[in-house]
Amino acid sequence: MAGLLLAGAAGVLREKTPAAPPVPGPSPVARMRVALEASSPKHFRERPPLFNPAAYLPAQCYAATTETPGGRTRNGCFACHQTPRSPNAVDDAEAQTLLSVARAATENHWTNVLRPPPPSELPEAEVLAWVRTSNYVDARGGLRLAEALANPPAAWDGNGDGRWDGYTPDCWFSTDEEGFDRSPDGALTGWRAFAYAPFPGMFWPTNGSAGDVFIRLPEAFRRDGAGRESQALYRLNLAIVEAYIRREDVPLPPTDERELDVDLDGDGVLGTATRVAFVWPPKPGRPPLHYVGRAARLDRTKEGWPAAGLFPRGTEFLHSLRYLDVEGGQVRMAARMKELRYMRKLHWRTYSDLQLAAEAEVREKVKHPDKLKTVLADVERGVTTGTGWLMQGFIEAEDGALRPQNVEETTACIGCHGGVGANTDSTFSFARKLAPGAAHQDGWYHWGARGLKGIPEPRRADGRGEYAHWLEQVGGGDDYGSNDEVQARFFRGDGTLKPDAVKALTRDISTLIVPSPRRALQLDRAYLALVKAQRFERGRDVVVGAPPKVNARLEQDGETGIPEAVAPGWLVPPKTAAR
Repeated sequence: MAGLLLAGAAGVLREKTPAAPPVPGPSPVARMRVALEASSPKHFRERPPLFNPAAYLPAQCYAATTETPGGRTRNGCFACHQTPRSPNAVDDAEAQTLLSVARAATENHWTNVLRPPPPSELPEAEVLAWVRTSNYVDARGGLRLAEALANPPAAWDGNGDGRWDGYTPDCWFSTDEEGFDRSPDGALTGWRAFAYAPFPGMFWPTNGSAGDVFIRLPEAFRRDGAGRESQALYRLNLAIVEAYIRREDVPLPPTDERELDVDLDGDGVLGTATRVAFVWPPKPGRPPLHYVGRAARLDRTKEGWPAAGLFPRGTEFLHSLRYLDVEGGQVRMAARMKELRYMRKLHWRTYSDLQLAAEAEVREKVKHPDKLKTVLADVERGVTTGTGWLMQGFIEAEDGALRPQNVEETTACIGCHGGVGANTDSTFSFARKLAPGAAHQDGWYHWGARGLKGIPEPRRADGRGEYAHWLEQVGGGDDYGSNDEVQARFFRGDGTLKPDAVKALTRDISTLIVPSPRRALQLDRAYLALVKAQRFERGRDVVVGAPPKVNARLEQDGETGIPEAVAPGWLVPPKTAAR
């Protein structure tokens, strides 16, 4: 990126002296693409062949937005396609009203949603026995997938070197009272679980799966200046990251700022801090906030610094997607995983870097509207997002074990994580972490320790409940209008919301997002059919209930029927004494 800027500056200087007419060179868009590709490891520069050339475009984008001409609209689009918050420079709110997709993307290849395979007919006892059997931890307490990857079969070994070159699972999903993951010998793995408000729509358990998320910062963030492991400093670095991703102050136990040489509470004095203050932009004349411990010595220009909406380089996320278990009439997360998703931040991109990349993407789309998104991938390491992150995943094989996803199966993840207005540094969950001070264990816990019951509904900036607002816009419980259970629970015959149901939702999100035991088992059976077919390139969403309202084709540059884009619900941080 710096090279591009220097090259541009040199061109300006040359124009000051008479010269021969310049030979047309690559466009700014072409130069930007070359720079981005060159910054990726050589393994990621191949463009893989895909069954679905627009595999990055999720199945939800093909959901019908109108039922009849002039009738009510279903706008699930606004959840992802939005006016962004800086440094996210992808403003795609117009996608709510206009289908500006490449011609090759107009055909809906997600046929598992259009025509779901018949669900499994296993009896209830066998379904429950299946979902309660872990395919991640074996009977001896070892990590099944890690052991399999130690000697990968030829089908997984993309370069034939006898080694697995991608991420090897090293999280035990065994958390202490603070959400820290620990190995069987009690050692910290660096992973920490957090609770969050599930993203609206298909990510609710009532629409298919339960999920959890862990975060891990690089080793330097977990050690003191002398290189010793320090859980206290790691907690503090995580609190700094949380303040600048959630854009709110984060409370702390009394912390001596003089010992750390950092002004955590933003009051301009080194004393005792009881919070990490979110101060953005930084106040002129004051030293910028920095991470603590060994992380304070990192090269800020390469590894990053506390900045609103940005994670430091090397940040990792691990997300398991699971079946639903039913016990004692209650629905909970099952032991068996459907998927294990991993992402790691490879490169630090500044605000200006991200702005330049987004502008280049827009210019390229205007110039070549039928050009598909460039996919850079490696069969073992995963797929790059184009925004500085790497994504990799594992999915359930026909025999029930987890296997590495192929490139096309992982490409399905980069559409949302690689460029929509609603994400925060290409992620969704951590910006939605439950607020410290108002949540159990300050939001640092695994869903297995406490379920979703009793968690209040997240609020929009206008004070409205986020989930109730989504239901109103979509007119149903999922993007496809197929969740008839939510339809019956929350909607009256005229399509308006039931006031009593909305009131209960305000206090407890589980009234909406957790299915009944009957529906949970139906969802399990429907997904088992997808596992048996092993055609995930045709879709992995589970559809149970009414026939899904999905378009087999999109009209290029056609109107969705949605009259105007719905505004985002971004929360504005409250004023504090530090600002």
